[in-house]
Amino acid sequence: MSEQNERVDGALYLRLPRLNVSGSVAMVRAMLTAIPKDAPMNVRHAAKAVRAHAVTLQAQRQAGRKASNDAPKRTVRVVDNDADALHATMHRRLGDHELLVEQAPETAARAASLKAALYPEGTAFLRGNTFAQWEETEVWVKALAEGDREAALRELVGGGFVDATLRVHEEYGAAIGTTKPRAEAPAKVDVATPLAALTAATQDLALQLVALANDGSAPDALRAAARAALRPIDDLRDVNARRAARRAAAENDAADDEGADEDIPNVA
Repeated sequence: MSEQNERVDGALYLRLPRLNVSGSVAMVRAMLTAIPKDAPMNVRHAAKAVRAHAVTLQAQRQAGRKASNDAPKRTVRVVDNDADALHATMHRRLGDHELLVEQAPETAARAASLKAALYPEGTAFLRGNTFAQWEETEVWVKALAEGDREAALRELVGGGFVDATLRVHEEYGAAIGTTKPRAEAPAKVDVATPLAALTAATQDLALQLVALANDGSAPDALRAAARAALRPIDDLRDVNARRAARRAAAENDAADDEGADEDIPNVA
């Protein structure tokens, strides 16, 4: 029996394999490419709807990427964590130098003096809210600018830490809006709705293609084209099945390994 005379099981196309945005667009492109221009009107109408939904989904995806690029690269939390780590490191390094009171008394005295001037209450301010921490660090910056404190701090803890702390403090102010208006987070772009619409339209097209593939009165070339247009769905279903089988095998192997460990008797 030729392939054209074998019926296509429509039940296989009542539900499409799960796809993400990129996978959906790529799959429907492959389907649309296989549909000939002389396909029946119902197939062409369904294909046109699929193409329109795919274009909409692509546009939403691009808008989402632009919104992601426009968003601040570092969140307030990330900046806050950096500021906490930098202050904690410098405070600790000053404390380390204080331990050299016997070996290097002058260095130890300078470290103690700096720590008292820059961190009079230790690092407790790092546990406050973001506004309080920024204000306390603003006071820290002003205290650092007095006399030769900055030069001494750079010598004792490393200039890189001082530079990073000043840079992060500036970034902190911008992030929480104390030094310039805080940038509004871009609105979240909805791709779920157009993805669902594309999925529904693709299911409609698939059923039209099934009907054409099973239409004994249709030319063999059109029936073959319908089968070819359905093949991307078949291929994706096969890929997903192989992936699921590999995952299940890996989980079974892991379970067997755990079981083997449990079977080892304790030796007194």
